[in-house]
Amino acid sequence: MLVDTFEDKLEVVADGRAVALVPIDDRRSALRDDLVTVPVEDIEPCQVVVVTRRGATNPLLAHFCESAKNLLVREA
Repeated sequence: MLVDTFEDKLEVVADGRAVALVPIDDRRSALRDDLVTVPVEDIEPCQVVVVTRRGATNPLLAHFCESAKNLLVREA
């Protein structure tokens, strides 16, 4: 199943096929009565993965990946 919109992603979560981590101030999931949010506090560092379609040409993608790398990669 291909999911393109945030609402599609929430549907996959509501179906029990996925979980989602969203920023604390993102209230879009509150639009559904069948979903609840649970705060995750003091989470240990974890792996972040960006998945894209092969050959994706959206110029924002490269900027997003660069920003994510700059913000999420710890100095060794």
